[in-house]
Amino acid sequence: MIGVGAAGPIGNEVGVGGRAGPRTEPAQLLSLARERAGWANLDLSGLDAVDERPFWIALSLVPGLGPVGFARLLLRYGSARAAWSAGPELLGELPRLAADTASGLQRLSLTSVDAIASPVEATTERAGGRIVTALEPGYPPALATVDPRPPVLFVSGDAEALVGPAVAVVGTRRATGYGRSAAAEIADELGRAGVTVVSGLAMGIDGEAHTAAIEAGGRTVAVLPSPLDRIYPPRHRELARRIVSTGGALVSELAPGHAPGRPDFARRNRIIAGLARAVVVVEAPDRSGALLTAAAAIDYGKELFAVPGPIDAVASRGCNRLIADQMATLVTSAAALLQRIGAAPGERQASVLNLSEAEALVLGNLLRRPASIEELMGRTRLATGPLASALTLLEARGLVESYGGATFHATLAARRIGRSGGLDGG
Repeated sequence: MIGVGAAGPIGNEVGVGGRAGPRTEPAQLLSLARERAGWANLDLSGLDAVDERPFWIALSLVPGLGPVGFARLLLRYGSARAAWSAGPELLGELPRLAADTASGLQRLSLTSVDAIASPVEATTERAGGRIVTALEPGYPPALATVDPRPPVLFVSGDAEALVGPAVAVVGTRRATGYGRSAAAEIADELGRAGVTVVSGLAMGIDGEAHTAAIEAGGRTVAVLPSPLDRIYPPRHRELARRIVSTGGALVSELAPGHAPGRPDFARRNRIIAGLARAVVVVEAPDRSGALLTAAAAIDYGKELFAVPGPIDAVASRGCNRLIADQMATLVTSAAALLQRIGAAPGERQASVLNLSEAEALVLGNLLRRPASIEELMGRTRLATGPLASALTLLEARGLVESYGGATFHATLAARRIGRSGGLDGG
């Protein structure tokens, strides 16, 4: 895995005693990842998807058997059916075993493979989902080209959401107002351009990206670290419902009823990168999970972008380092991002506002950049009373919002109107 240390997401990894190890280049990392995984060496064309399906499902339930181990078994035995028939012998083919791998396999082996797979199929359907293996047509085309790839997915929602062009928008759960605004604007532009927005349903940047894509009339895909029947975080259950109801999809690597663990969050990040043609990191401190998604994007050879932040902002340290180390392309605007990925901007509907002079003055300033009340007083020359009144009315109209009660930002709705109605602050 790519280290995230003083030299950045790819650089001198810190070893024992804090000493720096040798620098590993991106091409070497990609080669090493593929050597570990083995999916690139598999020929699955001769396998019968229907016959193999219950065995793929059963093997995916073995504790600690991830995509790398699954590929090892297919390489050794030729099929999931043959691997399952090998029983405990297959454990010798795995690169490493979790503490409960052997006992989990023994427990599963006490019953028939159909008796294992059928209840999982039923519980998945009750959760509103379906099971897709890497042998089947419904498997996401983007994931079918990466290595390692999840052998079995649990999916809810529109299958078409997993087929078209997609860009991942990720970042920290502890997002600042600046980060939330940037994530929303980027996802809004992507959604209007017909590009699916992929993220991880987490609080902060992920939630902003999903919501903005939905409100722009676009599709969004949430990759869960949890099963379909246990949405995580719980506060985003309603957002997950909206994603599915608006033509998007939920994707998980865990069968219903399973409790997510720490490795599932890391594997979720790799799936996010695998589903997208490009990854945009909006805000990420030094140890953010979003940097794991960035590392996966580099492993997979995907385009990586990062939104710069203030040089003293903890939330932007990871992004700034990605840019400084030339691992990510700097994002200067949502429009520039669309141009880089070859997507045409979507149409915007002009709106007519009946704003007072004070409201128009305040909104025009906030469209240029966010500001505190003190900064707005200096820039607009409005007294405290009229300024507070204008901000209150603008918030009521949904054109301005504040983060933490200290800094005010123009909303997406305001930016759309500003561009079409001459309120761009220029």
